Amino acid sequence: MRIRFEHDYQQKIMTQVFEESTSIGHENDIQQWRQLWLDALKSWHSPYKTLIDGRLLQLDAQADGAAIKAALVRMEKVLTGFFLKKAVIFGCDPELAAVLPFDSFVQEDEAWEALGVRKKKDAGAATDFRGSIQLQNHFRQHVVELSFSQATEIDTAEKLQILKSKLTNNLMQWHSAWNLLVDCSQVRISAELFDEFERMLKFFRGFFLKETLGYQPQSKDLAYPFQVYRARHNAAGRLEAEGLFSGEDADCRSRKADKPT
Repeated sequence: MRIRFEHDYQQKIMTQVFEESTSIGHENDIQQWRQLWLDALKSWHSPYKTLIDGRLLQLDAQADGAAIKAALVRMEKVLTGFFLKKAVIFGCDPELAAVLPFDSFVQEDEAWEALGVRKKKDAGAATDFRGSIQLQNHFRQHVVELSFSQATEIDTAEKLQILKSKLTNNLMQWHSAWNLLVDCSQVRISAELFDEFERMLKFFRGFFLKETLGYQPQSKDLAYPFQVYRARHNAAGRLEAEGLFSGEDADCRSRKADKPT
């Protein structure tokens, strides 16, 4: 079961997208869904609503509908105890919708309206780009680590705005100074956007960003609008030297000494 979770802390909305065809046929399937959902709640400390993209979700033809419904009701009861205010789903199999304890809708727009949110649909490419952005918070080390799940290029102002939006949203969890560590192995940044990228960093400096460093560029000839090191431990070591990042978290792929590009 593969589910992508997105968190909008400003609007207090979680979205869930089933990324592969998933058949619910046993209580164990509900248990797995519940555990993934609970794992995604580690960054939440306040009430939220959730929208579920169920277009790849269906009820197994051999499933015991009554048992599945009872398991789903138990799941909802548990999640309600962890700040869930309302959950809605759209696009799922009608037979599954009949046993879900959540309100079900055919269209995504209807589901957003049920949550009380007017949501403008992103273009497909923009949605793919936003989904590829991964942020990991190292609170103890005061570092936000940015990486990408697939090869991409930031080549439009729209993509840069999406990145800025997601970083801004992530800052809802921060209450102290932080550094940005960028995994460059999957991303290129168009030179035409360097000035705009710097303006974005300037914006975040107003929200306690101290330094931005990158590591592992796709090639040694690539330029980035921030200092880039070939190995992760070198970038992490720079922050460690300032007392802001622990070498224990370097987790680099190479321990060879190298110089910044």
